Amino acid sequence: DNWEKDSAFARQFFCGTNPVMIEVAKDPEKQLSKNLVNYFGKGKLQELADKNQLLFVSYDDLADLKVNPHQMFPLPQNNASGPDDGPAPQVHPKYFYAPIVLFTYDYDNDELDVLGIQLERTDDARVYTKNTCGENEWLVVKCQVTAADSNMHEWVSHLGNTHLTMEPHIIAIYNTLRQAKHPLYTFLKQNCRDTLLLNWAARRTLASYGPKSFGDYQSSVGVGQFMQLIGKMWSRYSFFEKSGLPNELASRGFTEDVQIPGYLYREDGMKLWNAIGGFATDFVDEVFDSDEAVASDTVVQEWARETTDPEKGAVNGFPTSFEDKETVANVLQTLMWMSSGLHAAVNFPQYNEYGYVPHKSLHLRADLSTMPKDDAEIRDWMFENMFPHIRTDDDWLKESSALGLTASGPAAIASLQTVRLLTLPSKNCIDNLSEKFEDVGTEAYDKFLKNLNVISEEIEARNDEAEKANKAPYNYLNPSNVPASIDI
Repeated sequence: DNWEKDSAFARQFFCGTNPVMIEVAKDPEKQLSKNLVNYFGKGKLQELADKNQLLFVSYDDLADLKVNPHQMFPLPQNNASGPDDGPAPQVHPKYFYAPIVLFTYDYDNDELDVLGIQLERTDDARVYTKNTCGENEWLVVKCQVTAADSNMHEWVSHLGNTHLTMEPHIIAIYNTLRQAKHPLYTFLKQNCRDTLLLNWAARRTLASYGPKSFGDYQSSVGVGQFMQLIGKMWSRYSFFEKSGLPNELASRGFTEDVQIPGYLYREDGMKLWNAIGGFATDFVDEVFDSDEAVASDTVVQEWARETTDPEKGAVNGFPTSFEDKETVANVLQTLMWMSSGLHAAVNFPQYNEYGYVPHKSLHLRADLSTMPKDDAEIRDWMFENMFPHIRTDDDWLKESSALGLTASGPAAIASLQTVRLLTLPSKNCIDNLSEKFEDVGTEAYDKFLKNLNVISEEIEARNDEAEKANKAPYNYLNPSNVPASIDI
């Protein structure tokens, strides 16, 4: 029953599938809606902000999408095919909000708590709190938030910001460093393994654009709109700013002066980021003896051009040329972090989070407009009418294009099996690559491995203490669990 607790709900934003959206509120009047500021009061919110105790998540990009109808089934484009030349009606309508969630942080217990939730983006939108809602109404509101978060997680934080963002880099690396058998490819080869194949498979199954798409059947925003979300992400993308961990954290207010120990994605992620940075620097020092050697390396310069050319990689913020060893090392560090730690953090919690559907749903079949007024009736309504339902979903889910979902047995169960498949452990984690660096980078990797072992010991010791205190462990960034590439 932990899924119903406010503490479990809040913890997801620090240690769950999508720990990359929560922000530190510095200026509540500018960062939050007028509804929230007026409800809680500017003075109270600013006081919390001054103590670095006020945090928030705002799903702004979802506010620009249509709720229903929006998906492309049953017709390929689902546009002028319905009444009065409008969109075709949805056979299985799904709903989502664009919430804003306020949190407070308790430094004494290192825990996040929910202060309030705004679901709608209107001037008179209600602010929900645990003290002004019935018990079941409050649970429904939180579930609407987690469903919105699920869609941003799967389509943007996971698919868009790791799988698809890594793709142009891999192609550029293959076209330059790999073809020339450059020593840098020894480092980057480990970060490119299997990703293009997985992306190809995803385009044909989970994210396929066409009738009977799994993404339409399973998610609230649908494949007709998820690329809009990724497009928004990419329009704001800059390589070092968005894929480099310290800069990305700082952009959400988690600067070095803001210490929040309960944010374990950040705590473990920074340890891993720094270890990768040391490895990258040592590796580059072995390959190049001077900055001049970098600047005169024609293959490395071609790699920069291939990655940044608007007609090729088109990666904004990636160096257009390499003039020194430090820049090369920073690029290697960022690419390795993206393909290892970042992907591990947003991928491997999936089964634990999505495995129990009410805890985190990818779509909901109702919004609050049809919720009963009597709080005592809401719980049954929630399970029968709001959550994905094995009886109502099974027939159409069997028709989806996702791999494995045409197997015998309940299709909804097969859907959960797909999530389980996507979180199977990798055999190529960052702490078992010694044989990959036998020819170049041996000393650099040996030093890296020692640092990884220290990180693993620290994480395992912390998790042991957490379990003794009946708290959930966080093991997704333990180096022994972090693949070197996006290989699942």
